[in-house]
Formats: sequence, C-alpha cells, structure tokens
Amino acid sequence: MWPAFLFAMQLPVALPPVLEQWKSEIEASTFQRIEIVRIPGDPIPAEDRDVLISYFSKPDFAGSFQRAQAMTFRYERAGKTRSLILLNLPRMQQTQNSPAALISHELGHLWLASLGFIPPVYEPGPRACLGIHIGDMVQHMLLRAESDRRGIDWRPSYARDYQAANDTLRGAPMGAGDNCFRAQRLSLMLDVRTGFEHGAFPGREEYLDALAKQDPQAEAISIELIEELDGKVQLDPNGYAWALERARSALERLLAP
Repeated sequence: MWPAFLFAMQLPVALPPVLEQWKSEIEASTFQRIEIVRIPGDPIPAEDRDVLISYFSKPDFAGSFQRAQAMTFRYERAGKTRSLILLNLPRMQQTQNSPAALISHELGHLWLASLGFIPPVYEPGPRACLGIHIGDMVQHMLLRAESDRRGIDWRPSYARDYQAANDTLRGAPMGAGDNCFRAQRLSLMLDVRTGFEHGAFPGREEYLDALAKQDPQAEAISIELIEELDGKVQLDPNGYAWALERARSALERLLAP
C-alpha cells in the first residue's frame, strides 16, 4: 500500500532542542535508538523493513495509519526493542502541522513505555483499533502533563486541527460510524475536554456539540469517564492499570449490542 516509502529520500527531521533532549533521555534509559520516518519519503532502516512491510500489508493497520498524522511503532525481535515514530506525510501536508508538533506527542508515548507504562498489545484483526484508542485515552493525559512540564508548546497545533475538523463537520451528515470511528471519537472527546479548557480555542464548544450529535452515547460516556479519571491518572503502575481498565469498560459499554 505504501511502496514509495522504500525508495524516496528526504533530509533528516531537525528537532528543537527540548525534543532532542527528551529523545536522548529516552534512548539512554532504554539502550536503543528512536528512528523518525516520514511515509512516504524517508528510507526505512534495513532491520525494520520486513516488519513494516508485514504490518502495512494488514488492512486494519494500514487504515489506522492513513487516518493518523503520526504513529508510534514499537516491536521486539530476538530480545531487542525497536522504536519508530512514523509520520504520515500526506496527512501532515493537509493539516500543515510541523513534524516537531507531532513528534513531541509520539515521544510522550515512548517516554511512557520507557517507564514501563505500556499500552494494550496490538492484536491484528477487526478489533485492533480498539486497543489503540483504549491506550490513548489514558496515555494522552499523562504525556500532555509531561509535555507541559517540559515547556513544549503542543496546544496550537492540536487546536488548529480541532478547529479545522469543526469546520469540516458543519453541514456534514450525522452518524455514529463503525466501531473504530466510535472508539476514536470517544478518545477524541476526552482529548478535547481534558486538554483544553472552556473557550481555549474558537469553536471548542461547537466542535464538542457536533461530536455529541454524531454519537450522543459517546458524549455521555466520555463525561462519565472523565469524572472517574480526573486527577487519578498518575505515573503509578496500579493506578495506570486501573485507568486502562476503566477506559476499556467505558468502550465496551459504548459498543455493546
């Protein structure tokens, strides 16, 4: 599906000092190197090529990547962990987001993994996307807090994305969509509400209203889940496991027949 990524070539991504420092800290603590790959465009490291080709041949994985601007890809082989930040170049060009804004988010996921806070294991199949969104609901709260602590200005890029999404929804047909879209919408509702205060960007409330009209049940469950998790998601193994379970339970309620 993405044959061009094996052949085209670009200059390496230049990171701001604050992100270069964070990346270096993660690499030092995990004894590995984090690779940043724009797809299509950058050459894939030889040792990762067959694994990525295998994953991109799976429709559910390729579909998840096509909808994302960036994705963290971690795998193990012969006891060695490899970490790649995959940037979706066509989606980035659509949004005009800088690589740094997306990389900072993905570094947050890798930082959590370096501390032992692992998202649900990716299992290929029709429910693969659900594990991704369960992990995001919890991990996004933690990585945003760490980004703020490090002084990373991540909000403008995400606010621009949400505003653009809100403009797209005006006049669009309403509908809940399939399970993957419902799970993604639930995670998005949490992101907007917990990452941005009331009035933090023009259209915040209008955007949340539009999402709620698409899926009223997701709106109700998102508010309940925020009330459960607010102030309780910490860098603690037991608390993290509890939060993942609450997110899983919320999604199961949303998708129950």
